[in-house]
Amino acid sequence: MGFAMGINYILQTGFAVPTEITAIAVTIGYWDPDTGHIPVYIAVFLLLSIGINLVGVKYYGEVEFLFAGIKILMLVALILFGLVADLGGVNGVYTGGKYWREEPFNDTFENLSPVSLARFLGFWKVLTQAAFAFGGIEGIGVLAGEAFNPRKTMRMAVRRVFYRIVGLYLLAVLMIGLNISQHSPDLLSAVSKGGSTAASSPFVVICQQVGVKVLPSVINAVVMTSALSSCNENVYAVSRVLLALARQNSMPKCFLRTSRLGSPYWGVLVSFCFGLLGFLSISSGSDQAFTWLSNLSALSSLIAWITICLCYVRFQRALRLQGLDRRNLLLRSWCQPYMAYTCIASFSVILLFNGFTAFIHSFDVSTFFASYITLPVFALCVVGFRVVKKKDQCGVAHLEDIDLSHGPEQALRNTRYDLTATHGLVQPVIKA
Repeated sequence: MGFAMGINYILQTGFAVPTEITAIAVTIGYWDPDTGHIPVYIAVFLLLSIGINLVGVKYYGEVEFLFAGIKILMLVALILFGLVADLGGVNGVYTGGKYWREEPFNDTFENLSPVSLARFLGFWKVLTQAAFAFGGIEGIGVLAGEAFNPRKTMRMAVRRVFYRIVGLYLLAVLMIGLNISQHSPDLLSAVSKGGSTAASSPFVVICQQVGVKVLPSVINAVVMTSALSSCNENVYAVSRVLLALARQNSMPKCFLRTSRLGSPYWGVLVSFCFGLLGFLSISSGSDQAFTWLSNLSALSSLIAWITICLCYVRFQRALRLQGLDRRNLLLRSWCQPYMAYTCIASFSVILLFNGFTAFIHSFDVSTFFASYITLPVFALCVVGFRVVKKKDQCGVAHLEDIDLSHGPEQALRNTRYDLTATHGLVQPVIKA
């Protein structure tokens, strides 16, 4: 299961690399509508992201810190701007919750009838894209291997991620829903001219509605840095997961090699190969390529979270079996293990039915492929690993054998999973 999870996470973050690169090319379309320039933009920003990951984790962290600061400041500014615009403080027109009352659902989704079916399937379609939008949060665990004093820093980081999602991300989505109709002609005209161009960015549409002319360019510039930051994170994740699998003898030893700056360059090269998929936008359109790749990444993200929750459920059972009180843990989640069960059930349903649009009207092979291909790949990895490693002890550990008496540093000491072993790898900085 661990090997399959590693491969799945590589696919999740790997497919996200060309997705974000394509998003950058789409954003630049706001200033340069010439689609012939898209390959150039894809190549430039892909090489830039690869370069950032090759200079070492120290400089990578500095770049990401800068990008994070820009994103947070812009989100706060956009939330305040959206609130002022909704209350009529920009153009004198009060909107309030008008769009939520008059058109809460999409009644014309895929021109289906009756209206109740269109509303339900329109809502269901959004769930897959929402999974892609929230995917990657679990990547904070990948960073723990190179963090200073991970017991302290990871605790702070996880809490900050939660509050930023609730306080910034969801509030930004709320402002968009309050200010823009889902049938806005600005959104629809942008889509009809070639897909999800930067002109259809919701906050850009808000600016156009209230007559603000300068802000759209600033917004799109920040969106570009946000997409580049996300691309950098996914390149980082691919290289580190490959390195971890190689340490467990589950990947070729070449992925153990690092540069003088500590970057696992063979893993970064694999990320570069994933990034080349961004050139699909040349033939199929950047909007279609973005949809395909984001679906592939979202599907892997759902599998990842289902697996994480399954592991957590087993952890809870091991605690009870070994007579340990969950209340004594340093970090605890709310309403567990019930939230884990809810996550497993809901994500499994979304996973199985996320490709329903492939069956509407006429069968769409490409949509079906993008919606479900990761499932057989994950199953093949599980079965294949068991077959290849049948001579080794592998499989699900018994609950009574799970080591709960030591922290990860001590429990893994002198094993092939030892985070502090010297194998020419990136060395975590551990405070004595």
